[in-house]
Amino acid sequence: MDTHRLLPSRVISAAVVAVVIGRALDWRLALSWLIALLASEGLARLATHRFKPGVHASHRLRAAFVLGALPINLIWGWLAAMLWLSTTADLKLAAVGIWVGQIVFVQNYRHQPWTLVAISAVAPLASLIVFPVFFYDAHGIGPDTARAALLLVTLTTVNTMISNRAAARRLDELTHGLREERERALEATRAKSTFIAVASHELRTPMNGMLGMAHALARSNLDEGQREQVRLMLKSGDNLMKLLDDVLDLSRIEAGRVELVVAPFNLEETLGEVLDAWRDVAVVKNLTLSVAIGAAVPAWIEADVLRIRQVLVNLIANALKFTAEGGISLEISASHAAGPEALDIRFAVRDTGPGVPPEAAGRVFDSFTQADDTVSRRHGGAGLGLTISRALARQMGGDLTLEPSPTGACFVFSLRAAVAEPRVRIEPERSQDDAALKTVRVLMAEDNPINQLVVRAMLEATGVSLTVVDNGQAALETMAGEGFDCVLMDINMPVMDGITALEAIRSGATGHPDLPVIALTASALAGDRERFLKMGFTDHLGKPVKPAALITAIAHAVSPGQRGADALHDAA
Repeated sequence: MDTHRLLPSRVISAAVVAVVIGRALDWRLALSWLIALLASEGLARLATHRFKPGVHASHRLRAAFVLGALPINLIWGWLAAMLWLSTTADLKLAAVGIWVGQIVFVQNYRHQPWTLVAISAVAPLASLIVFPVFFYDAHGIGPDTARAALLLVTLTTVNTMISNRAAARRLDELTHGLREERERALEATRAKSTFIAVASHELRTPMNGMLGMAHALARSNLDEGQREQVRLMLKSGDNLMKLLDDVLDLSRIEAGRVELVVAPFNLEETLGEVLDAWRDVAVVKNLTLSVAIGAAVPAWIEADVLRIRQVLVNLIANALKFTAEGGISLEISASHAAGPEALDIRFAVRDTGPGVPPEAAGRVFDSFTQADDTVSRRHGGAGLGLTISRALARQMGGDLTLEPSPTGACFVFSLRAAVAEPRVRIEPERSQDDAALKTVRVLMAEDNPINQLVVRAMLEATGVSLTVVDNGQAALETMAGEGFDCVLMDINMPVMDGITALEAIRSGATGHPDLPVIALTASALAGDRERFLKMGFTDHLGKPVKPAALITAIAHAVSPGQRGADALHDAA
């Protein structure tokens, strides 16, 4: 509060005045006055120590606050009166200075109650009129002009104080209104984020059934026309899930809830994986796809590999989408502009497409916006990829910009990262028996009948022995009577949810505390995987799940040394 914040300046001012008075009059008088003033400041501090920002004060505390200021003002007023009545005429100017200083200091109380302002300002304002008129014997044009000037100062000060309080009141009202608007905006953002998260969860469950059955249908005996129809079903479903993931990412970015998972990784391998994922598309369109890595780029860095992969995939996908002939190049460079401990890494994605018109360059990063209205009709897309990519780049300490290029478009993605020590790569052990899964017994806890059928259809060809229950309690009871190699656990189930069931398993309630448990859930937001792994799940699969990802996760869980399919798991 103001009285606490201004205490050091008041004490310093009092000490300076005491030194001046001691030199001008008497040191004992000055020291006595300073002690009395410091004592009154201590009493005022004691009376107001319960006042804290945002805490409503009672009427009793407010009265103590106002009365605490009274001794301070009386002691200052007594000093000014003593100086005015002194036999030394020059000290009258010092008295006027004290009264004016009191009035100036009162301006700090423009947000405080009128009572405090009156106690602090009435005495010095009255003194500026009373002492020159009744305790000043000099007469003539000079003294009378001084009296009139002091009267004018007093009236002007009163008017200024009233104007300041009115301005302060308007400022308080504006500040209060802005705070309310901010809270409403934050509440709307939270409501939107909650709605999108719930919608995502609810959409993923039926999408898991649709895409799961489409995958199962793709493995059945179909003629070429039927196979093409299933392929289009899967492509449409994947496009819908991509749009849903983009909307979720945008919502989290707007809410400031995107968390980066920084860890060491091999940058060169990641770049190779990103390009390899798009080489088939480039071949089909008869386009070249090249990469050039600068000599200063380290092999290993510490950053969020998934977010870097997401941005690069968006940029390369856009370049391939809009390029009809020629090719796409990815150029990577690095510099120590950020200091000796960090690198500024720059990824430039260039294409030989039509480029971005100058008039559209400013809006390509806007949400749900394309370069022109015909783009979405010709090439599809919701216009979210660049918006999300720029936000992620900025969160990683860099940016995403569109730079001038003689041909096509050139998007430059930069980030800040630390150099990491290379990690020892453990070569995966290859299974000698392709039919190893046929001996695996899997328990699935899932309350949705469609999801049960989807997983059963996906695992049918592998020969896995699958037992299905519809809640966590039933899973614990089944595990107590039978042995299983792995558990697929949904999270939101009646009777007992998946997290509670996992805690029981890890506590040894079923006799197998280290049994692999895979979270199979519609909670598939960024960061959900890490959150479930910290809870104790062996792995996490977000719905809609793909057959390759499901089979790979089970194989990893039952054979921890067999990690050769990591790329398949990530891609799926």
